[in-house]
Amino acid sequence: MQDYTFASHGSEYERLCLIQDSFDEKSKKHLLKAGLKNGMNCLEVGLGAGSIASWMKKEVGEQGSVLGVDLTTEYANQTDGYELLEGNILELELATGFDLIHLRYVLIHNTAAREIIQRLYTLLKPGGKLVIEEPDFTLAKWMDAKDLQACRRVNSALCKMFESKGLRPHYGSIAHLELKEAGFETLESKSYLHLCSGDEDVAKVMALSAKALSDAYLATGFCSKDDISAYIQACEDPDSLGVYYATVVHLAVKDSVLVTEEVIIKKTIEREDGIFRIEEEAEISECLSLMQQLRPHLKEEGFTQQISAQIKEGYTLLCMRKKSEVIALCGCRVSTSLAWGKHLYIDDLVTSENERSLGYGQEMMAFVIRFAKEKGCSEIHLDSGVQRYEAHKFYLREGFKITSHHFSKEL
Repeated sequence: MQDYTFASHGSEYERLCLIQDSFDEKSKKHLLKAGLKNGMNCLEVGLGAGSIASWMKKEVGEQGSVLGVDLTTEYANQTDGYELLEGNILELELATGFDLIHLRYVLIHNTAAREIIQRLYTLLKPGGKLVIEEPDFTLAKWMDAKDLQACRRVNSALCKMFESKGLRPHYGSIAHLELKEAGFETLESKSYLHLCSGDEDVAKVMALSAKALSDAYLATGFCSKDDISAYIQACEDPDSLGVYYATVVHLAVKDSVLVTEEVIIKKTIEREDGIFRIEEEAEISECLSLMQQLRPHLKEEGFTQQISAQIKEGYTLLCMRKKSEVIALCGCRVSTSLAWGKHLYIDDLVTSENERSLGYGQEMMAFVIRFAKEKGCSEIHLDSGVQRYEAHKFYLREGFKITSHHFSKEL
């Protein structure tokens, strides 16, 4: 968000305070529904003037914590007990394990919205909740104003302004798709159409926006100065009536339990049979001896740190347990390339030497295929050493084809 839509506009603090007055009560309702309570560790991204972060700190009490992060903290006039950190959420070094994360009107301004959601996924603990509130400006509709067409043209200019910046004016209505892609399960989505008369708080927010961004609106060619004047007049006229936009609220959870047919992924350290997605250090260390069957050069020292670092970069480690024993592992990552489009690449795949030819490799591969489909991948790729003949037979039986040569060069 290096080019924030409202950056350097003198009315920004007033606009943020009006947003608080208009939406704080609804935000509080959704955060309480998400389970906000005493003792939680919470993150507020894009804290604005700080009212929600301040309220959250009171709710979590002395045993809990709230961290507020924003590109600029100059507007945060309420800092009652919560920690404040200035910077880009994609670049800041933050501790993981948050119980609850909240954003309001943040992703609409970000071309990196997808990457931010993926970062938030890594910051939450398994079972942690995410509440996002984002607008959809394409749903605006004017019913009563002195110049209805002018108001409609200004809203078209507003939407075009977002598009010209590589942003999506309807982001609130599609955010659930990026939540799913990142691995979240959406528990609830609600939308609010902001139907109000002129001179109400929402209308005042939009009037300030039109004044601050008039040059950007005009640059789209979709409206004129007279249109903007008529729009602002309607925003200030108690006799006008319109839907200024909609706010869509999504409540999502980082999957602590994700059921895929008969197979279960769990992000816990319970020693149950099934296929588990591994992230905790204690779980990672249990995988070392089996991973060494595939990668003999690996040492105990640094193994958990290496896997943890790879997970932050998009690596997923899947572990199959039978009778509480680790018997198969798959390390993979979802990526996009010009050659293959969106695909899943298998870095590591191994079944215990004592458990081979019992169908466990086939079971793991079937799960990986379903996992890739859920992530929207159209292909799966892997490399296999030229000497691993038994592995080649397995991949060919599972429907893989030998499609290329792999070249390497030591540096």
